[in-house]
Amino acid sequence: MQNVLQNVALSIVGRTTFQRAIASCYDPPLAPGAASSLSAVVAVATSGLAREMQRVVDAQLVRGSAIRGDRYDPACRIGRSYYYPKGARLRGVTELIRSRRGYLSATGWNQEDLLLTPFWNDGEIIGQVSVDDPSDGCRPSAESLTFLEEVAAVAALSLRDASSLEKLTETHHLFQFLAESGVTGVIVVQDNRIVYANEMAAEILGFGQAELEELAPWWGFFHPDDRPFAWHCARDPHYAKRIVRAIRKDGREIWLSAYGHAMQYRGREAVACQFYDVTERVETEHQLKERALRDPLTGLRNRAYFDDTIHIELARSQRYKRPFTLMMADLRDFKRINDTLGHQEGDRILCALARIFREQLRDSDWIVRFGGDEFLFVLPETGDPLSSLVDRIRACIAKWRAENVAAAVEVGVDFGWSMWSPDVPRTVSQLLEEADAHMYERKRGKAGSLDASNL
Repeated sequence: MQNVLQNVALSIVGRTTFQRAIASCYDPPLAPGAASSLSAVVAVATSGLAREMQRVVDAQLVRGSAIRGDRYDPACRIGRSYYYPKGARLRGVTELIRSRRGYLSATGWNQEDLLLTPFWNDGEIIGQVSVDDPSDGCRPSAESLTFLEEVAAVAALSLRDASSLEKLTETHHLFQFLAESGVTGVIVVQDNRIVYANEMAAEILGFGQAELEELAPWWGFFHPDDRPFAWHCARDPHYAKRIVRAIRKDGREIWLSAYGHAMQYRGREAVACQFYDVTERVETEHQLKERALRDPLTGLRNRAYFDDTIHIELARSQRYKRPFTLMMADLRDFKRINDTLGHQEGDRILCALARIFREQLRDSDWIVRFGGDEFLFVLPETGDPLSSLVDRIRACIAKWRAENVAAAVEVGVDFGWSMWSPDVPRTVSQLLEEADAHMYERKRGKAGSLDASNL
């Protein structure tokens, strides 16, 4: 019985938008809508619950709770399920678990909504699966209910056909249906080895099913940096969920959404690990994040990246008591360049400057396009005068300008910088203000030679 309920919960969380599921079994069966019909919860399995919420469910099961038939209100019935939107009264039960998230759409799912899909048996209810927390924030649709009700129907058949609830095991029809025809990989670990692997697990990981069962150690397919997840599952298999990396047999690195759960396998304790491939989603998210942190014209990092990262560099310099420098660069009379040569030529010059800057910096240095024609250099462990670097950059710019800009237009860059040192600690804002002030002093011709004493 526990295996049937566990696989119902796992399959629903793995194959629908709902991120939490609680599957329950009743004895005796309930007559829906009848307040006089009483039953007890005899088994519960969950998927997607945080540990503290799981403890609430476990405690309620230990205390025992009576379920009334009138919790299944005909007015809230949709198909073979029951949907209770915010404000609808769910009779005959104490609400245990609230949704972890709030939802913004007035017409979508609310954190106080609840969807119950019963296990029907000849017009009576012998259990249910309760779901909530949809990742898309949508109310139940015909499509989402179809899969829920198919799984509930299979669960009801499995429970009905068993000679007793205690005889239901992982080899029963529901386990086979969920494990062998599902879209998620499932492995069962017992005695520190894989004792069961479904076809989808083998397909995702590129191994044969027999190869997975012979894998030693069993967690060898996890990426080395993410193997602690497997070890955590083995030590504390109550519930674990994480996005992890895996290494396929062919050596390709993939990303998995993995869940670990305790279960009974052949009468003994085991750990079930369910996972599905989210490589495409993770890579898309990475590309979107990378795009958001790069300047689309020059390909350099942008100001958002600087704001997110500069404090890490400052903390590193503070920890190791090493200096670093912020240096600003501003293209001289950029408006005149655009007005004289046109904006397309102005963009070409900006891209060329970005390339020259990048070529003249060390691998450990980084540069951002700070504004329209302003660039900002972050130079770790640099505290000496910057005359050689500035002279080298200016020489490269002059050479490029002579070879690539036909009109008699100056392409010059003004520089200013500020140095952080453990002897004179300053904030990022102070460093930026000093570098900006130094640059504009040089623009006005008030600065002297390129020496740190001018700061």
